[in-house]
Amino acid sequence: MRKFVISDIHGSYREMMQLFEHAAFDPETDQLVVVGDMMNRGPDSGPVLKEIKRLHETYENVHVTIGNHEEMMLWYIGNILDMWLQFGAKEAADSINETFSEPGEVADLLEWLRTLPMRWDDDEYVYSHAGFEIPYGDTNRENLWMKRKDLYRYSKQQILDETGGKTLVHGHTPIAAVTFDGARLAIDLGAQVVSKRPKLALVELTEFLAHVYDFDQETITTEPIKRGTRSRR
Repeated sequence: MRKFVISDIHGSYREMMQLFEHAAFDPETDQLVVVGDMMNRGPDSGPVLKEIKRLHETYENVHVTIGNHEEMMLWYIGNILDMWLQFGAKEAADSINETFSEPGEVADLLEWLRTLPMRWDDDEYVYSHAGFEIPYGDTNRENLWMKRKDLYRYSKQQILDETGGKTLVHGHTPIAAVTFDGARLAIDLGAQVVSKRPKLALVELTEFLAHVYDFDQETITTEPIKRGTRSRR
């Protein structure tokens, strides 16, 4: 079984589907983990959410964790905080309402989002949208908003001790390239967020490859992930 992970899609439906096709991802036989921030910023929040929800509910090898952008929408709908308005709420809401147009579909989507965990583990990796504070607490919602500098203040050994020797896979903070430092694998390449060379990565963990969609060039490249390196960005 091949293992794939993707994060911070931000409404990039066409690009996500092209990456799945490029990597020949097969949900019948491959594992996929989606590490949050499926929506907002980009034009197709609805289609992204619908496809990932479909995969998650259809195939036992597809797993999804929540990100802070899904959390923002739930806060807004729950009259907790209106931060969502600053991150393209109208465009995302229009896309969601258009895509989930049948009676009860939006309510079903919201209930699905509420059930998503902040962290998922397999036998080799720990997946968490922005990482986590040590010690990890599964009710600490601030983990969804953790800044990169706070995550990387921990030593590699501290992370590995917390995960039982597993690599932590996270997104949340855009970087220039998929980066592995021996304990943390960072995969957010700034899709729909950064103005300079935005990209979206589908990472094939089995072969330690990054399938990368370049928004400027409208091309996909596949590159090996360097081991034991740190991004300078």
